[in-house]
Amino acid sequence: MTIRITLNTYLIIFSLIACGTFSGHTQETSEITDKYKTYTKAAREIAYLHLNKSTFIKGEDVGFTAYILDKKSKNPSLITTNLYVSIEDDKQNIIKQKLIKVVDGVASNTFELDSLFTSGYYKIKAYTNWMLNFNEKNYFTESIRVIDYDNEDSSNKPMIADKIDAQFLPESGHLLNGVLNVIGVVIKDNFGYGIPFAKGEVLDKNNTLITTFETNQFGIGKFQLIPDLNNEYKVNIISTKETFSFNINQKIESTGIIISLKSLQSKVFISLLTNQKTLEILKNKRHTLMIHNGDYFDIMDVYFTDSTEITKAIDYSNTASGMNILTLFNEDDLPIAERLFFNHEGIEILKSDHVSATRSNDSLNLNLNFKDIDTNAFNSLSISVLPQDTRSYKRHQNLVSYSFLEPYVNGTVEQAKYYFTDVDAKKKYELDNLLITQGWSSYDWNDIFSEPLDKKHKFEQGITVKANLIPKELNKNSETNYLMHAIGTEAPRTFSVQPNDKSFLIESIFPEGTNTLFLSKASASKGLLPAKLYLQFFPNSIPPLDDTYGLLAPKMDYRISETINSYNSKTILNKSVKIQKLDEVTIKSIAAKNRQRKEKFSKGRFGRVYLINEEDERTFSSLAHFLSFKGLLVEESTSKSAPNNPFIEESISGSTSPEDLNIMREIQGGFTVSSNNGSLAIYLDDMRLIDTSFLMRYDLSYIDAIEINKFGVGEGLRGATGTLRIYSNKDLPKVINRKSIQDYKIPLTFSEQKKIYIPKYSSYKDDFFKDYGIISWEPELKTDHNGNVSFKIASPKVPITLYIEGVTLDGSFIFEEKVLQLN
Repeated sequence: MTIRITLNTYLIIFSLIACGTFSGHTQETSEITDKYKTYTKAAREIAYLHLNKSTFIKGEDVGFTAYILDKKSKNPSLITTNLYVSIEDDKQNIIKQKLIKVVDGVASNTFELDSLFTSGYYKIKAYTNWMLNFNEKNYFTESIRVIDYDNEDSSNKPMIADKIDAQFLPESGHLLNGVLNVIGVVIKDNFGYGIPFAKGEVLDKNNTLITTFETNQFGIGKFQLIPDLNNEYKVNIISTKETFSFNINQKIESTGIIISLKSLQSKVFISLLTNQKTLEILKNKRHTLMIHNGDYFDIMDVYFTDSTEITKAIDYSNTASGMNILTLFNEDDLPIAERLFFNHEGIEILKSDHVSATRSNDSLNLNLNFKDIDTNAFNSLSISVLPQDTRSYKRHQNLVSYSFLEPYVNGTVEQAKYYFTDVDAKKKYELDNLLITQGWSSYDWNDIFSEPLDKKHKFEQGITVKANLIPKELNKNSETNYLMHAIGTEAPRTFSVQPNDKSFLIESIFPEGTNTLFLSKASASKGLLPAKLYLQFFPNSIPPLDDTYGLLAPKMDYRISETINSYNSKTILNKSVKIQKLDEVTIKSIAAKNRQRKEKFSKGRFGRVYLINEEDERTFSSLAHFLSFKGLLVEESTSKSAPNNPFIEESISGSTSPEDLNIMREIQGGFTVSSNNGSLAIYLDDMRLIDTSFLMRYDLSYIDAIEINKFGVGEGLRGATGTLRIYSNKDLPKVINRKSIQDYKIPLTFSEQKKIYIPKYSSYKDDFFKDYGIISWEPELKTDHNGNVSFKIASPKVPITLYIEGVTLDGSFIFEEKVLQLN
């Protein structure tokens, strides 16, 4: 699905309704277009977290799946890898933070709500370093509630709003004298939530009733008014049988232009309105109207001639999907009015077509089918499974609202996901009323017209290490080779430093589960030696996010105290006890473990597999010694040279002739291995080695496993005379005392992906479980070739709701809240 369209079609379908001129052409170049194109040229991304809940019990885990989207196309970002996620308290103190790895625009992880947390509201954030370059809200923030059952205030009682806040916001930002103005209304309580179905009366200074209105369930409404400079206006709000009175303090302007929109079926009507006094001043003067969305744009000249109103009609099918922004500029190219409108067409939301559930002992197997999904393209879903009556999932946003609405507005939006769930004419009307109250968009024209963006926050992909050679290590005559040993899931790498070079770069490493980097210098005569380098890491800390936007917390639940009275800390199983018991059950003999490990490692292999153990390390002084004992001929020589690039990773579909293989082996140099069938091609962690010199005197403690395939069975031409595959030991800290490795502390590493902890409850039918219990959290699911998503949960004792969100590679969204009544 493509949701971006060329906005040049805007002008073609404009039709003139009232006197005035919309010119389909404007100046070929202008400061507006030049500045706008410069400002929006840089790529933007949007971060969103699907949380498993919004209200948590201390001791639980916050489970989240991160979705990183290209802001313009709304497709998953395929290049972002580094995402920062943090939790801070109401005083902006960071409690916990993580760097997590993003793959194909998706990542998942957890935060444990441990002793650092107590009852209260916390803010969870997610952002990339690149996002810090922009003032737009492309990052993610959300408020969550934590309940500490030992410290929860049992005196919490329902609080009645003793005062209300009322805002009266003219459409496009101005209240113009003598013309019909539309004024948006927002009525909120003490806590920032809209007061539903409040009635309003608009009166003039003589208390003459002019009009009335009523807010919707979120406290939003509107009314029409023809303001008079010589009059004053007030609004009486009737709520909960009490009347509140407010003055309309918006200045009435004697001259100006306002933008007014009306939607009728498939069209939106754009009206530019002015009064007679302004017309006499502006007649035949150029104004400029721009339609934009942070990506594509179109611009046209506007001239008032004989009428105070110009109206144009646009077919929704010819506007951009999602948010559209209309900005009006005066003859000096300064923005004077702005109006947002939304086009739901082209936004693809996928829902499941069929759900089946089958019980198996104490488990429930769930299968969801998405018949409209493209199973050949990438997709990813996350599902929170909670009791149907849960009071712990009161989130204001979903993936769709956070992608299409939140980044474009400045204000907070209560229950933004409402406008994108089961969309009908009523919700489209209500969303437009909301946009009237939002005023100017998040694209600040002061920023656009200022100097070009200083993109000081770089786009990050993994961690980059600058390795600086100390003066004693500088070599002016020949190149020097260094080896980065395998860490975590990172394969080893070698680096060649040319004569007179003072440093080299180690780019895009993703250390998880370890904060140590191991480096060696490769010497032809002495083998591996500890590297003597000064390292600089980028990034080396989590950058702060200056978040100035307001945030709505989950609505207060006054039943909390009542519910937790029957609940105590024993309801959640102590994790340490749980792990200890698990270890006691799963302990097996070392011999049985090694046998299972070898069987698993040997699966699908044609060579002889050896798992290196401590006895091998004590028995054999080096890799060459071990291979010789296994019947291979090993030659260690310093007479051969190797090319600068130490690795070759050949295409699976390609082939290499025996002649080429022999040439490659000739230049391997330093370390060759042969059998009766000929020289073996050598691989390290499945990467073909050209330079094998660093394997001289290679300690077995660096190795986890070895496969010797003397006849090259299954290897094709690349292994015609046999292969030797070496797999690195991922647990190098155990061998750091060897005199060949230097260890360096990595100041910032990626957090390991962890499975969420699901508490054990004393009852799976009581009010506490129904209100706050967790059944399951599935962070990263994918469809099979038939469009099915399958997963298993503990068999629930109550009806459940599936909170489903996800993305596909073509920009379609998956969003659904599905209730399952289980027999």
